[in-house]
Amino acid sequence: MSDEPLPAEERLLRLLERMRALGPASPPPDDADTPVTPAQLVLLDWIAASPGCRIQEVAAGLGLTPPTVSVGVRRLEEAGLLERRPNPRDRRSQRLFLTARGASLHQRAREFRWCKARRLLAGLSPQEQETLLSLWERALDGAAQNQEVEVCG
Repeated sequence: MSDEPLPAEERLLRLLERMRALGPASPPPDDADTPVTPAQLVLLDWIAASPGCRIQEVAAGLGLTPPTVSVGVRRLEEAGLLERRPNPRDRRSQRLFLTARGASLHQRAREFRWCKARRLLAGLSPQEQETLLSLWERALDGAAQNQEVEVCG
């Protein structure tokens, strides 16, 4: 076994795996009939933040295609977590809203993620938390700036 330090990329991947292992990405459903995927929770988050939005707006906001969002919306609608309502300004388009059940699940998911974040930060002092978060933000900002440039070969 080598005493060579691991490359930064390998360390980051291992840390991300350990973060994932802290627990599931989504809270357990309130009933067995409503399994929700992390991708569906992203849709619920977006719609909760923008009630009355249209599929095209969700797609643009998440960087997805409208057909992809439409499939997710249909599944959430079938699960009773969101509903489509006619747009009063244009009856041809539909607006998206969380149902009471969807809002409840969204709130539970939000609380669940906050709990995971508190667990992750618990071992750090407030100054260390600020340093970690500042560096993470800088890393993500840099990755976003370089997204158009192919850096992975």
